[in-house]
Amino acid sequence: MNIKINRRTGSLPYFLSTVVVFSLTVLLLVIPKNTFAEGMTREQGDAILKELKGMNQRLERIEKQGALAARGKGRPARPTTASVSTLDNPILGDTNAPVTLVEFTDYQCPFCKRFVTDTLPELKKKYIDTGKLRLVLRDLPLSFHKYAKPAARATHCAEEQGKYWQLHDALFKVPKLNAEEQIYASAKGAALDAEAFKQCMDSDRYNKEIEKDVADANKAQITGTPGFVLGKTTSDVVKGTLISGVMPFTFFDTEIKKLLKK
Repeated sequence: MNIKINRRTGSLPYFLSTVVVFSLTVLLLVIPKNTFAEGMTREQGDAILKELKGMNQRLERIEKQGALAARGKGRPARPTTASVSTLDNPILGDTNAPVTLVEFTDYQCPFCKRFVTDTLPELKKKYIDTGKLRLVLRDLPLSFHKYAKPAARATHCAEEQGKYWQLHDALFKVPKLNAEEQIYASAKGAALDAEAFKQCMDSDRYNKEIEKDVADANKAQITGTPGFVLGKTTSDVVKGTLISGVMPFTFFDTEIKKLLKK
């Protein structure tokens, strides 16, 4: 019997092979005994049936191997934990708080805005202001957000004047950040020295720091914003739960309570 093999996969077309085997098997089973006497003996029919059964078993093995190979080429499972540094990054809250939440943010990201407006106020009231949690901010300006990196640089320039968090909050109050003028308007609203701020913005002294944040985020497999790592506080590296995307306060509340009990 001449059967065509799929050259790419090394297997038979599954639908065709199944139909052929099933049809011939049924045919052999339903043919009356005296029919074999006219052109085929029962022994010959049994031999053909045996061959078809063996072919069907081989086909099943081939299909199973193909499924396993395809599964092996699939995407690996996403990690559930990560380790990131907190050294030399802006901190909101008590530096000695027992639990640390590291956030990678993008100032043009609507989900980051939602975290700041909907979740952060409750976190601040219950955990940050009470000394149980500290928030560490790191930058992850996404490549398709034109003003995310200038906005990140602006917050570091504001930090020179002791007003990092003031500008952070002001930028997230902008309805839709889509112009550099909005960054300067936010800086003015945060009462920054305009001349010093402009000189800082015209320089590139914070580019490497922002690029390091991006590299560390990629290393931790944080590719979207906001991205978080929540864990016990250490002197530098925090290893903990990897959280992707904006989550409600109740989620963080549950996870923080678990860490505080340890």
